[in-house]
Amino acid sequence: MDVLLVEDDELILDCLAEALNEAGLQTGRSLSAEAALVLMSASAPKVVVTDINLGAGMDGLALGRATHARWPSMPVVYISGRYAELRGLGNHERFLSKPFAAAALLRAIADIRHDVVV
Repeated sequence: MDVLLVEDDELILDCLAEALNEAGLQTGRSLSAEAALVLMSASAPKVVVTDINLGAGMDGLALGRATHARWPSMPVVYISGRYAELRGLGNHERFLSKPFAAAALLRAIADIRHDVVV
């Protein structure tokens, strides 16, 4: 899997997956951070794209920390409709404020992970 998408809104999740699939990227999908960690344990993606606000349970920032604890160089792209920016990002992190064009997400993925061709 190229990209694991983590988003609690199924409509947004489907739209993001469709855009990435049309660009030739293989996607995995998860509605929660907890389920995403289970998926990653079975098959680590090349990039994780996660909403920050995931409803009840672990949020996207906690997912990013858990991801980097296990895979320190795993790229994580955070997305959010509540934040205009996110400070203090590491080398393996990017942020996009919703709404964004699919091309912006593809650029962020290509920027953070050079072996994912878009």
